[in-house]
Amino acid sequence: MSDDRLRVPQDPDYFHAIGLAAVAFARLEWDAVWCCHRLQNDYIQTIEAKRKTAGNIARDLGCLFLRISDQSLRAKAVPFADEFKLIVTDRNALMHGKPGTGSHGEQRLFRQGDEWTTIDINDFSDRCVRAGGRLNALLYNELAEPCTVALNS
Repeated sequence: MSDDRLRVPQDPDYFHAIGLAAVAFARLEWDAVWCCHRLQNDYIQTIEAKRKTAGNIARDLGCLFLRISDQSLRAKAVPFADEFKLIVTDRNALMHGKPGTGSHGEQRLFRQGDEWTTIDINDFSDRCVRAGGRLNALLYNELAEPCTVALNS
């Protein structure tokens, strides 16, 4: 290992927050994937084969949740898909952020000229964990295996 990565000026708290955000989002994304898989058999096999991005998964989740025939379950699930779509947009803004130097010389990521602060990133991670908890609860309750949730065509 060459240690070239150490040439990047580091703020351990900031970098830790970014790492945690990446993992928190990945866990949420896979809760969404598993919900899709429970509603559409073999959905997981489409992720790599069709190179599905988080945006594609969010769209699929929304479409599948809208097709749930039980009105009360659909009413419960659809807002979770909407929330995931919003989080995907913020994840893209963070993970595709523009690198730059903050006002005190520290390395930061920016979106549309605004700095992602450690607080912003931690808030994002909290949103991911909360949203993931809701999808995970659906996964292990209403969508539990064997999933018998009927979909409208």
